[in-house]
Amino acid sequence: MDEQLVQIHNKLTNDFIYFAHNCLRIKNKAGKVVPFDLNKVQLYIHKAVEEQKKKTGRVRVLIPKARQGGISTYVAGRFYHKNNRLGNISTFILSHQATTTGALFKMVDRYHELCPESAKPAAVVSNKRQLIFDNGSEYTVGTAGSGDVGRGFTTQLLHLSEAAFFENTDDIQTGILQSVSEEDDTEIFIESTGNGMGNWFYRACMEAAKGEGDYLLLFIPWFWMDEYRRPVPTDFMVTEEEQSLKDTYGLDNEQIYWRRCKIKDLGSEWKFMQEYPANIMECFQTSGDPLINAEKAMRARKRKVAINLNDPLIAGFDPKGSGKDTADLVLRRGNVVPMYKEWAEVMEPMEYVGKLANLIDTHHIDKLFIDYGYGDAIASRLKELGYGDIVQTVNFSERPIEDDKYLNKRAEMACNARDWIEEDNKSIPDDEAFYTDLLCVPRAKETSRGLIYIESKDNIRKVYGRSPGISDAFWLTFAYPVRKQKAGEKFRKVGVDNAGRNSGPLKTLNRIRRSKNKDIGGINLWQH
Repeated sequence: MDEQLVQIHNKLTNDFIYFAHNCLRIKNKAGKVVPFDLNKVQLYIHKAVEEQKKKTGRVRVLIPKARQGGISTYVAGRFYHKNNRLGNISTFILSHQATTTGALFKMVDRYHELCPESAKPAAVVSNKRQLIFDNGSEYTVGTAGSGDVGRGFTTQLLHLSEAAFFENTDDIQTGILQSVSEEDDTEIFIESTGNGMGNWFYRACMEAAKGEGDYLLLFIPWFWMDEYRRPVPTDFMVTEEEQSLKDTYGLDNEQIYWRRCKIKDLGSEWKFMQEYPANIMECFQTSGDPLINAEKAMRARKRKVAINLNDPLIAGFDPKGSGKDTADLVLRRGNVVPMYKEWAEVMEPMEYVGKLANLIDTHHIDKLFIDYGYGDAIASRLKELGYGDIVQTVNFSERPIEDDKYLNKRAEMACNARDWIEEDNKSIPDDEAFYTDLLCVPRAKETSRGLIYIESKDNIRKVYGRSPGISDAFWLTFAYPVRKQKAGEKFRKVGVDNAGRNSGPLKTLNRIRRSKNKDIGGINLWQH
């Protein structure tokens, strides 16, 4: 083999984009068989997973998506490439229904059939569900019907298609996912359009959004597809809502007109948002509306607002109990939520005391509201240390200020937070975890006496998979009116140490902790 052929061979093996163009054929949306040139969405996914593989040695990715972005086409082509070039690779694709399974296998079968003879292994087994090649690789598809599928065999490449629609999805983690080892070069792609919040796929995506676990979350909005646009009629005028969408996502009139026509075809805007979501919470929406409007929350994510240092800095803290929920802290100054922090580990109350005291001293917190449930001991100790003017516990079931309007304090804080975030001059962290946690809370309801209340945390947990701790911490920043404290009002218990230096409460606390050979440490919350 001459040098040029060696270079081509190596490039076909190592460069999937090159291999796809030269060796793979797909049917485009016009029904024509054409070379597989990756589109914008496929290139985005390819770059992301290659970066993940370079860092970790493996690929683990969750893809909530809009319809027909070519994701299954990409994964099928990527896996066929590895089966074709590497050998001794086992690939398994699982779909939610037989028709989809058939379509996915037909796509792979076309890849193999139309691949140049000089660039493909021979198929020693070829039927409706399996291809086995003479290089030892095999490609198998199946239809989900039981959480036990996948038990008893091992595969290196796994694709779960439309995973949100699998039956018995709660068993997926102990079934099919265990068929893939933790070795390098193994890959798992899990993709789906949305199917509400009551399934494993939703919970897995929310964990990935928070940076928990091994999976990378890649959300694909509808407007990334170049073909989702229509020529605009001469009399076309955008509505106020459509203009807001244009501003939020940078859309043009042709995209907006396509959206309008598609909503008419589907019969409802709700159905459009589920099939063609613009943000991740539209993908997972249920028929009920969230407390906070998704579009307005998204605009608050993308909006940059200058921080007014004359506004008080308010912190809300929801401590972690003995369960799996996180401890969450949110800071708000006027019109801006500059940061939030989560602690997943279980800590003793005194450890929280040290972290919160450090936060107050370092960033000059004007008020810290702590959920009374698990936070009473934390607040009591902080008050003993001299933070009594700053720290205040809040019982979510206590009487609200507007007791003729709200059932309890929880509802009052939540609705005040909702009204705040839905104004046009507010800014929250541009962060998927913060955003999704806010939007998991259902719309407020009314009692028979006309008092507004919010769904219980236990009921939200049944759907969401965990309590909305970030929301609780955010709501706490609206517990009571707060004024900015003047210099000298804070830390009235400041004393003098043995060396004649001022000694604040945190320094006293640190001396106490060091005397017990325990280091509470500090944290720079602004680097979250």
